[in-house]
Amino acid sequence: MAKHGGETVRVAATGDGKVIDTTGAGDLFVSGFLYGLVKGRSLEECCQVGSCSGGSIIRSLGAQVTLENWHRMAQHMHIQALPLPQSTTIGIV
Repeated sequence: MAKHGGETVRVAATGDGKVIDTTGAGDLFVSGFLYGLVKGRSLEECCQVGSCSGGSIIRSLGAQVTLENWHRMAQHMHIQALPLPQSTTIGIV
């Protein structure tokens, strides 16, 4: 949930619910949110990008996003028509 001025948005967690370790999930949510903000996206879209980013790290042990999980994050973002960093667009289409 996020609020800015009079706008409040709720965005569901992205993923299949398989959580192994949440270390780093908050940091990745914030980085995704800020990435969306820098790209001029709406509050809801910023939260969606944050959710995709944060969800990419919870499927493996430790604060490291595996290559498989980077691709999963990129696929979720592509499906939702969210902005993708250049380095994650390879091999998802």
